Amino acid sequence: MAPYSIEQSISEGRLEVKQLFEFITNNAENMDAYSMEKTIFERVMRIGLAAMKGYFAEKGTGDMGDVFKLEDKTTLKKEKRLLWKTYFSVFGKFALPRTCYRTNGLDGVMPLDAQANLPERTYSYLLQEWIDLLSIRDSFGEASVTLNKLLGSGVSPSRFEVVNRESVNSYDDFYENKKPPAPDSEGKIHTLGFDGKGVPVIKSEAAKIQSRLGKGEKRQKKKEAIVGVSYTIDPKVRTPEEVAENLVYPEKTEADKGNSPRIRAKNIRRIASLERSKKKVMEEIISDAKSRDPDSKRPLIAVMDGALCLWTLLSSLLRGRKWVGILDIIHVSEYLWKVGNALYGEKTPEAKKWVYEHLLAILQGRVGRVIGGLKQNLSKRKLRSAQRKALREAISYFENHRKWMRYDEYLAAGYPIGSGVVESTCGHTVKKRMEGTGRRWSIKGAESTLLLRSVYTSNDWDAYWQAHRELEQKRLYGNVLFILGYPDEYFHRKAA
Repeated sequence: MAPYSIEQSISEGRLEVKQLFEFITNNAENMDAYSMEKTIFERVMRIGLAAMKGYFAEKGTGDMGDVFKLEDKTTLKKEKRLLWKTYFSVFGKFALPRTCYRTNGLDGVMPLDAQANLPERTYSYLLQEWIDLLSIRDSFGEASVTLNKLLGSGVSPSRFEVVNRESVNSYDDFYENKKPPAPDSEGKIHTLGFDGKGVPVIKSEAAKIQSRLGKGEKRQKKKEAIVGVSYTIDPKVRTPEEVAENLVYPEKTEADKGNSPRIRAKNIRRIASLERSKKKVMEEIISDAKSRDPDSKRPLIAVMDGALCLWTLLSSLLRGRKWVGILDIIHVSEYLWKVGNALYGEKTPEAKKWVYEHLLAILQGRVGRVIGGLKQNLSKRKLRSAQRKALREAISYFENHRKWMRYDEYLAAGYPIGSGVVESTCGHTVKKRMEGTGRRWSIKGAESTLLLRSVYTSNDWDAYWQAHRELEQKRLYGNVLFILGYPDEYFHRKAA
């Protein structure tokens, strides 16, 4: 089979265009808009296929003469026959002719692969990117249906998972070398947050999590993904009364929300991982904070829920650095609501009043008095077991986390006191994709999807895919490009 010619490709493209407009002219009267649009799209895809053949015709087969010398002076001879590779583009499949250089005992070298930065697999990088974009949002089966409906491509769901796993190979390199956001795009406070979110796993993986069960214990069906966030935010000074009213009587403050500018998190870096340890995820997020504020000019704060293991680990990793820990105020209010509802009834006016008064006291810095009052209730009143349980849990929670409950200081400094950013990340980075009817994951499969979703929800997708293609080019073809005389900046050319 002869290689493609640019003349033939142009001729095919022109013929497709001519036939397209002839079809429109001949069928406009008896076709509705939907049918016509569908047909136009199918024919435009054929034009794109002809154009891609034209690109490779212009690129050539990678013929560098009769011999090709490697860096170590090894001489490879040109094979007489062209070596063909199936190239699966978004426009369809076609065979790609390449000149191959080979000698006994060594793998063949195809210069065209390096010149065009062909992926290792059949699927084009653009098709791989589309596969990933679809599969990090929907199940592999649903993503396959969507892509095949759009392109008629015939990519099976199993291939989606394979591409997914390979696309994440550049994750660590990308974030180790990623430039920090521009300083003028950052807020004045740097905030960290960490949490955990369960991911349903297949039976064989679940068995590894908990091999021995105690009496009455059920087999775990989920493994916890560790979630971390790093972002900046501008300060917003509030009074304890404002915060307490907003949390307990939101209907009273609803009308005033439109008059108060909303403070938004800026340049959120997110990560969710099933394979990486808590320490590894924390170190990665702390590293992001350091790269964005190397001179520690911004206050560094961490807002989290009550997981003491996370607080202990974070404290050890930030030892020697000035930082402020803040217990999420929503979790504090939830414990107060449990007590208020237990003492006065579910969401009664009396319960609301009790919660408001105690939450206000905590926000004003009177945590010790609140704990003392709860202990007095526990010792002096005749209480039901449920009421005692609620009081004990609240007392224990507040005592264990008291050092991170200096809300009067936090509010005066304008610090955020809610862990909404990390909790929303648990929702839309983890839960939205990983949970659902019948969804069960292998650890490896879940990890690649979680990391790609982390890239996507951190708004790094385009930059990541540019870096991924460059890194793959260096990995696959770095030596060949050097021999061919390509400059170093060839790796950094942006798509027009």
